Amino acid sequence: MLELRLLPEPAAARRSAERASPQQVAGLRRILEEMAELEGGNGIMAYGAFGLRDAAFHDLVALSAENQVIREALARLHTHVHLFRLLHDTQVTHLAMAEHEEVVAAIAARDPDAAAYAMRRSWPHGPARSSLRRPS
Repeated sequence: MLELRLLPEPAAARRSAERASPQQVAGLRRILEEMAELEGGNGIMAYGAFGLRDAAFHDLVALSAENQVIREALARLHTHVHLFRLLHDTQVTHLAMAEHEEVVAAIAARDPDAAAYAMRRSWPHGPARSSLRRPS
C-alpha cells in the first residue's frame, strides 16, 4: 500500500509547487504549526491527533495540485491512518516534522523538483524511516 502511495504523492507535491495559491501555502504552514504543537505530546491521543493533522497536510497538498483523481485515490488508500496505527513511535512525529517542512519550503519556493523529491523522501521506505519499518 505504501509503495502505491509513492506514485501519486510526489506528483501531487510537484503540481502543488506549480499551482498552490498563497492561501493554500499558508494553510500548509498552519497545519505544520498544529503538528508542531502535538509533536512532543504524550499519549495515544496526541499521537492520534498528530496523525490526523498529517493526513490533512497530505490532503491539502493533493488539493492544491488541482488534480481531483490523485486526491481521491490518495484519500481512498487511508495510508496515514494505517501508518500511524502500525508505527506507534514518537520518533515518527519528529521525522515527519522535518520532512514536511522541506515539502512546504519547496512548494512555497515554487520548486517542483524539490517538492517531489522532498515528498518521496518523506515516506517510510526513505532513508530516514527505514529503521522504523516493522519486519515482514
